[in-house]
Amino acid sequence: MFNEITLVGRLTKDAHGGTMHNAQQTPLTRFTLAVDRDYETAGGERPTDFWPVEIIGPYGERVGKHLFKGRLVLVSGSAHLDSVKDEDGNYHTYARVTATKLRFLDKNPVASEATAE
Repeated sequence: MFNEITLVGRLTKDAHGGTMHNAQQTPLTRFTLAVDRDYETAGGERPTDFWPVEIIGPYGERVGKHLFKGRLVLVSGSAHLDSVKDEDGNYHTYARVTATKLRFLDKNPVASEATAE
């Protein structure tokens, strides 16, 4: 089986860190990436998808310090679909990306390439 996704887009707001709810309290960095589609609609607009991205572990802590609103980044990792049951018994499915690689693509003075270890 193969599950890999690569996205290029801009952060919709600054990344925020926290920890996973596990015994090890693993660090977790999250942000949303706005990714334009490669076509325009009849009205001349380019649709945009908003992907929730998470980076797990110390790698996320390191790069998270440089993930600010508007930064242009490339992320690679795996895609996940999660289902949640609401109080009415209906299931809702949503996607997220767990990134293992991140590259800064803009000319920010602190820009660099980072890879999970």
